[in-house]
Amino acid sequence: MRKIAIAFLAVGLAAVPVSSALATTLLSESFTYPDGNLVGNGGWANYSGATFDIQVATGAASGFGPNANDDHLLWTPGQPAQPTTVPTYACFKVRIPAVAGAPKPIYFAELKDAGATLLVSRVYVLPITGGFTFGISNTSTNATTNGVTPWSASTLLYDTDYVIAIKYDPTIATSTLWVNPADELSPSVTNTTVAPPAAVAVQGFGLRQSATASTLPPVPSYAGTDDWSFVVDDLSVGTSFADACGGATPTHKTTWGELKSIYRH
Repeated sequence: MRKIAIAFLAVGLAAVPVSSALATTLLSESFTYPDGNLVGNGGWANYSGATFDIQVATGAASGFGPNANDDHLLWTPGQPAQPTTVPTYACFKVRIPAVAGAPKPIYFAELKDAGATLLVSRVYVLPITGGFTFGISNTSTNATTNGVTPWSASTLLYDTDYVIAIKYDPTIATSTLWVNPADELSPSVTNTTVAPPAAVAVQGFGLRQSATASTLPPVPSYAGTDDWSFVVDDLSVGTSFADACGGATPTHKTTWGELKSIYRH
């Protein structure tokens, strides 16, 4: 996604404020920081947990369930939260290193507000026969009505990079998941919340480490006992699929003079 330079035309516009209509990429992150804790770099902050932070390793964010700390990146200070009348999209690259047995069904990424509990479009690793698949829930799951929607009944490959795209639609209480999409019309799955809570005004993206399997309905069964890790890179969040997964707009939204190249590969 990143690493192909996209140059922005800024001639004669150095002092012109960027309007909200144009600044539709809400954040863009390539994790180009020194190895070590993610928190303290580029606006990343801890929102839950106090054990061991998500790590930057070779230009990507690496997490492991038992480490427990959860981190988020909010929009640029002063940028308002998303209205609860419009969708929010995110796109990122992820690799799941191999585990010996079946991975615990746990979510590791989400869209969220500025706090610690309103988490939507939760992206899971789910154990299935022979391996794993990704999954999505719109919000909290439980043992009866609200479960997780798997990407596929077929296993995905460990130690392989996948591009994940997600969409939170607060108006109809749904979250949609794509894996390696070409565009928004590519195959997807959608999870709907039964009796949804109030819509969330999205203000950031979170990465989560947990060793506790999610509470899910008994059918289908997602029985996994192994802790697992993730490697995430090339994250973008926007107000459309194209803003998040293709093209780019300014990360900083004060003046056109702040425009810079966004790198994709």
